[in-house]
Amino acid sequence: MAAGFVINRAKIIPGSATKFFVDLLVMITTPCMILSSVTSREFSSDTARVTAEVFACGVGLFAITFITGYFLCKKILRVKPSEDLGVYIMIFSTVNNGFMGFPITNAIFGNDILYLMILNNICLTLYMYSAGPFIFNISSGKGSFNARRLLKTFCNPSTIVSIVSVIMLFIGIRLPSLLFDSVTLIGDVTVPLSMLVVGMQLGESNMGRIIKNKSLTIMSVLKMFLLPMLIFVIVNWLPLSTEVKVTIIFAAAFPAAVIVSALALMEDKNSLLAAEGIALTTLISVASIPLCALFLTGFYGI
Repeated sequence: MAAGFVINRAKIIPGSATKFFVDLLVMITTPCMILSSVTSREFSSDTARVTAEVFACGVGLFAITFITGYFLCKKILRVKPSEDLGVYIMIFSTVNNGFMGFPITNAIFGNDILYLMILNNICLTLYMYSAGPFIFNISSGKGSFNARRLLKTFCNPSTIVSIVSVIMLFIGIRLPSLLFDSVTLIGDVTVPLSMLVVGMQLGESNMGRIIKNKSLTIMSVLKMFLLPMLIFVIVNWLPLSTEVKVTIIFAAAFPAAVIVSALALMEDKNSLLAAEGIALTTLISVASIPLCALFLTGFYGI
């Protein structure tokens, strides 16, 4: 990430090139990483059990983050103007467990936890595109469910490959050896490239101006450090597998989802505020993600 930041600030690569790197990640390398990671697993009764647990916990996770975000932003911080309340809540309640989450999870915890993070990302997508319109318009009481938009967002390479890979795992279909090796090699690019891109995106942000928004700064710090602690307190005592607990807690340590800014624009809300929240939480995640990972690896012995 630091290298990506330097690349941007030193103008080694023009800022306009970031979009093409993101497209490479989203369209090619991340789907390859997902496909190779999921299909390399062996299906078992434990796989079916943890799959069901992650989907159930994913629904609970985003319900908790929404309720906590609503209470924090409306009752404690009393964010102004009220029209931006939904944007603040979406920044707080969403996580970048795809673009950042997949490569980081794979690098730290390996394929088993990555598989569960992929399932958790499907829950995130459902949350953002089903509850998102209502949340963005929560202060006005408007917003409606758009089935076409929900279906459209599932028509992207990462989500399609995620669903197809899970189906392949459950019915026992494997890639031919040569194809599997090629897909794995391409997928291995995802981890370093994604971190470079995040650093380049941070280089584009004016952090000095962003942190002047006290409500956004306080909310972002609480999201990145206290939210994982809250999720830990909730899930640690539940009768879940260790892998599922690690996935749900670690997902809460990631910054706001990048797509929140685009969704705010579609709902005619403050997309600039959303972009600033994404940038700020991403910067804070440089500290929060390693701390969370160190705690989880030590506490759960993974």
